[in-house]
Amino acid sequence: MARIITFIIFGGFGIVMLYVGVTQFFPQRRSLEHAERVDATIVYSEVFTSTSADTDNRLGRSNSTTTHRPDVKFRYRVSGEEYESDLMYPTIIVTSYASRSSAEEALVPFPLNAKVRAYVDPSHPEQAFLIASSRNGPIVFIILGLLLPPLAWFVGKYV
Repeated sequence: MARIITFIIFGGFGIVMLYVGVTQFFPQRRSLEHAERVDATIVYSEVFTSTSADTDNRLGRSNSTTTHRPDVKFRYRVSGEEYESDLMYPTIIVTSYASRSSAEEALVPFPLNAKVRAYVDPSHPEQAFLIASSRNGPIVFIILGLLLPPLAWFVGKYV
């Protein structure tokens, strides 16, 4: 029974990761292939800090993890319509950093009110991005999504 429950939990998580990876991999490629340059203005540029607390009551300890994410929003025009986007790269999978200074470094090219170059696929004008480079996030999600179900089945044997 433990094997089935483990498989369902981790297998389900694997399926979700596979879905996110696939649904981000192909649009990322399409966006980069069809990207056109547009002028944009940075309207928001700050580091978002998040701390998650994890308390282990058995040991009486509290652990917390702090991550820092560069957040940027920019406005741009496509075919006379004004849009706003928050994508640094052509994927919704964002990168967080362990140090605030690393997240701040990612925002250096995008200060508030700066005029910058953005990229947009004209068939999806609401999804512009600032950096025309692919990310490995979708591939990592696909790999983990494929590995988790068999790993869950194997580990479930010993639970």
